[in-house]
Amino acid sequence: MEKAKKRLSLFLIFFLLLLAAGGLLLLPFMGELESDTFRETFSAQIAGLGLWGVALFYCIQVLQNLIAFIPGGPWQVIAGAAFGTWRGLFILQAGVLTSATIIFTLVRRFGSAPFTRFLGADITETWGFLKDEKKTARAVFILFIIPGLPKDAMTCLVALTKLPLAVFLPVSLAARFPGMLLSVMMGDAAMQGNWHLFAAVFGITAVAGILGIQFKERVKKALFRA
Repeated sequence: MEKAKKRLSLFLIFFLLLLAAGGLLLLPFMGELESDTFRETFSAQIAGLGLWGVALFYCIQVLQNLIAFIPGGPWQVIAGAAFGTWRGLFILQAGVLTSATIIFTLVRRFGSAPFTRFLGADITETWGFLKDEKKTARAVFILFIIPGLPKDAMTCLVALTKLPLAVFLPVSLAARFPGMLLSVMMGDAAMQGNWHLFAAVFGITAVAGILGIQFKERVKKALFRA
């Protein structure tokens, strides 16, 4: 159990570093959005793509989720800038629904040898919440709503349990909704040049992220004891 917890902690640190790197890579794009000319050009380019633009963003979202260690936050901001809050959110949620179904089904169908080798073959025995369907559903909602956790990698973990896909999908999508909404709102606000709204949403996101990091260990300990 200690080995699994240590490896999980290392993976989370690696993921958070990637998330920070993604945020830094997003800065030049956000800086360009301060220009009215750039915003008009970007909007015209996205509009010119039509449905191909929607398909492109959808496919990239699916790919980003399948490559589970790539953080999705920066891409969600770009989607908000490209399509607005609700349209961007719909495209992202559709991509998450597709990729989560693929990951869950593949792990259930072909097994999870690489995953269990990484975290330990006795993972479902040592992590109490994985042995009870009701506890698993509750744990999924709690873990998926915490900012900064690798949601797509955790989908592999949940697929090791007996939780049905029909239960996992709505629970996980509902938990991911607030974070994704804030991200696309940031992109949409920047695209509209509404920097007061952008700053407010960014502040809410930052506070949520700090609280998530602050209480993450307590949550993990509680789930391990479940």
